[in-house]
Amino acid sequence: MPNRRDVVSEQLGELRTDFEALWVALTRDPKKEARKARAWTIFAGAAGAAAALAAHKAAARIWAVLTGEPPPLQQRRPPQKTP
Repeated sequence: MPNRRDVVSEQLGELRTDFEALWVALTRDPKKEARKARAWTIFAGAAGAAAALAAHKAAARIWAVLTGEPPPLQQRRPPQKTP
């Protein structure tokens, strides 16, 4: 059988959880939170795309400096003859 201290401790823990849930419900707007999450996703995607483009451009310059020729994907291919 649990003693008095254990029961009081358990009930205080439940009360703390209830107050935390009440505080969240009172101070946060779900629509605003969803809007922030969408904005963050868009921002992170745009930043990732910009970083990828910058990295590709930097790699192309480094390749040109190291080898003295344009990167393989940027070299012009000779036109193909059509029958």
